[in-house]
Amino acid sequence: MAAIMTKVTRRHPTKAVRLALPAIAVLLTATSCAGTDDGPTMTHEQAKQKTESYFADAFAALPQPVTAVTDRDSDGMCFKNDAPSEEDGRTMAVTSRYLRGIPADHHAATFDAFRDHLVKAGFEVTSSHPDAIFLKNPKDGFRASIDDGGDWSTTLTIGFVSPCVWPNGTKPPPA
Repeated sequence: MAAIMTKVTRRHPTKAVRLALPAIAVLLTATSCAGTDDGPTMTHEQAKQKTESYFADAFAALPQPVTAVTDRDSDGMCFKNDAPSEEDGRTMAVTSRYLRGIPADHHAATFDAFRDHLVKAGFEVTSSHPDAIFLKNPKDGFRASIDDGGDWSTTLTIGFVSPCVWPNGTKPPPA
């Protein structure tokens, strides 16, 4: 599978943030752009709107009160299968939020609500651990995750990642 690299737009100085980033990296790696899909896709803006919509729907299904704080919303770059260091022109939209104010004894209920909501929305669990759940929607290729906040006992992280898409919806003509 091809490798995925993301452009991080801001620095994360705390240990808890550094601990949460591996889950997002796993989520991004799992969305590698195998093959060279030359067909039309949704635009990057449409993909971003869909990750935001998935987030809003999932957030509304969580036990409240909880506060969502932007983690990282950067684009992921897709690479060629036969040249893993060469971008292929497609991108992924990423929406990631910290969920603050969730007592440690409520994490399991929050995980359950997140998973149950997304499964009802068509996602399938691809991996599940006591501190993280990863899901994929087989109909549209979008992925989702939830994981504990590392050493922040009242914080969880959720993220949504689009499949690789052509920024304007179609492959540009060869240069």
